[in-house]
Formats: sequence, structure tokens, C-alpha cells
Amino acid sequence: MIEGLILPIPQRLQFIRVTICISLVVSILLSLNLWAGERFFPHAAVYETAFIKAPYDYFIVGSFLFMLIGSLFLKKHRLLIFLALLIGTAMVLIDMNRLQPWFYIYCSFLFVLVFYNGRIDDANKFTSFFIVLQLIFCSFYIFNGISQFNSFFVETDFPELISPLKKMMSERQFLFIKKIGVFIPYTLLFIGFGLLIRPIRYLAITFAVIFHALLILFLFPSASNQNYAMWFSNIAFIPLLFLLFSGKTKQRYYSPTLLLQFPLFYLIIFLFWIMPCFNQQNIWPDNLSANLKSGNRNTVSITFTKNVLDKLPNYVKHFCVQSGSQYSLDYAAWCRHELHANCYTEAITFNKIYGYIQSETQANVNDLQMEVKPKQNILFKP
Repeated sequence: MIEGLILPIPQRLQFIRVTICISLVVSILLSLNLWAGERFFPHAAVYETAFIKAPYDYFIVGSFLFMLIGSLFLKKHRLLIFLALLIGTAMVLIDMNRLQPWFYIYCSFLFVLVFYNGRIDDANKFTSFFIVLQLIFCSFYIFNGISQFNSFFVETDFPELISPLKKMMSERQFLFIKKIGVFIPYTLLFIGFGLLIRPIRYLAITFAVIFHALLILFLFPSASNQNYAMWFSNIAFIPLLFLLFSGKTKQRYYSPTLLLQFPLFYLIIFLFWIMPCFNQQNIWPDNLSANLKSGNRNTVSITFTKNVLDKLPNYVKHFCVQSGSQYSLDYAAWCRHELHANCYTEAITFNKIYGYIQSETQANVNDLQMEVKPKQNILFKP
């Protein structure tokens, strides 16, 4: 019989907290341009107020990192994590592009752990916290699996992911591997639900480790894979996987009905199991569900004339593509290259990009246009 990891739940919760804090620190450093320093890509601020500009914004991110690192060594770790979450919320409000799936997942874990006082004499309490973390973790696989039941993932995202294999095999072999993409959503759903079902949990853990190991290889930092923090999240997920599901993870006399008396349980069910169902209807943002490859994407086409192009900074020109007499901006590549993160594909970001180009070039509506592709039921500025 496979026993798995032999650790009591209170100890697991401590290791999970440490793992999350270290992962957040590393991920912030891997995408530092997103959080502080000079940059061309505009901030997508929620409120139209002046934000702290470089280099003073390093103080904010430095405070965030200091709180996380301090929580690893000081007794008042819950207070430090709470303050870090407040600073993290402020940083996201200053720029919504910072609401990356990994940041949302990590901070959600820390939010739950803030309420855990570390006591080991109340099995009902610490087991409830532990199960809530399991539910957050499993939602990552389940809703990513659901979102990938679309032709865009099979025909575009998956072939792009496995593109390094083209150099190692023939075209026929690559096409065969490409067809395997249709099984990815089923695999993710099996992992997500399998982790919650004790008799098949060991199989789900095995599939999850293989899944993340492959992503670590295929998403290895390169010129084509510039989302370094997302790549690192696959490394972080492996220890979290074992801490959350390997071995004995249930107290002998614990009843799941006790979760119904646990207020945090309802909040997590709402945020991670109900609202992500509305991703496809464009009611709930993908970034608030760790939904990495949803087929329901908001995209825009920002086109302009040669006169506008000439007035743009040389760095931004690098991401402009000519199409006939017009030019278009590849804002997604711009964001990945400069900020090492995926663009937050909502109206607030697109409007800021449009406004940035307009302010830099003083272009009129005839020279600079933005068109929604496909049209979504969201408000865009002209």
C-alpha cells in the first residue's frame, strides 16, 4: 500500500505557508519589471489617480517582499502576511496586469492561512483550513480543463506549447503528438477530481507530477517563453501537491459536515467553484480563476498610420507589424517581452494602451483606431 508523505496536518500547513511565501518572492523577482522600475507598457490603474513612479515604486514592492520574507522568521507572521496582502492588493489596483493567475492563487492561499492561528489542539479547525486549501488547489486543474474544451486550444495553444518538438521529429510524428491535445482537458479534469477522491488520489498525483514536469520543460525560459513566473509556478506546484494530498490528510474523527460551520468554506466555494463557471460568458475574469487557456478571450486590433508609427518610441516600434498601408500593435508580445507576464485582456488595459499611443503621438481618430475582435459585451472607449 502506498503511504505517501508522513506529516501531520499542522506541520503541512506550516510548510505550505513557507512554500507559498518563497514562491511569491521568486515570482516577483522573475517579473520585476511588472512591479517596479521604468517601463513603456502603460499601467492599467483602476482609479484615475497619480501612482508612485519609478524609482520610488521599488519601495512598495520592497515592502511587500520584506513582509513575506519576515513572515518566515518572525513570530508575528500572520500580521506580516496580512500587511503583505494589503500591499499586494494596492499594487494590483495600480496596475491590473499584475493580477496574474499565479499571484491570485498564491495570495488566496496566504489569505486562508492568515486566519489559522497555528493551534494543534483543535483538529476540526486545522483540518477545515487544510480542506479549503485543497479545494483552491483542485479548482486550478478543473477549470483549466473545462476552459480548454475549445478549438482555439487544440489548434493554436497546444501546438504552440509543443513547438520545440518540431526540431526533434518528423512532420507526421509532430501531427500525431498534436492530436494528443484533445486529451489534455480530460487529463486536467481527472487530476482535479481525482485529488479529491481518496481511492484514486495516488493516480491523480502521478498524472499531476508528469503534467507539471512536462510544462517545466516546454515552458523553460527562452525568447519564445518569456513568462518566467508562470514557468516557475509549475515548480512550486509540485511540493504543494504532495503537501496537500500525499499520505494521510484526514483526521480519524473529522466529519466533512464540519465544513458547513466554517465561514471561509463558503467564500472559497463562491470564488473558486461558482464564479469561474462564468468565465465563458465573460462575466468573471479568467485571471480570477487561474484559467490560463480560456477560449473566451477579449482581443482588440489597434491600427494606425505611418505618421503615428514614426512618433512612437523605438522600443514600441519593435512590436508593430505592417499590414498594407496600416500598422498594428502586438500588445501581447509587448507585455510578455517587457514585463515577463501575460497582458490582462480586459477593457481597462486596452483603453490604457490606446490612450498611451494617442498621448505619445497626438493622433486623431482617423490615424489611430481600436476595434474589438470579436465584439464582446464590454465597454470600450472609442
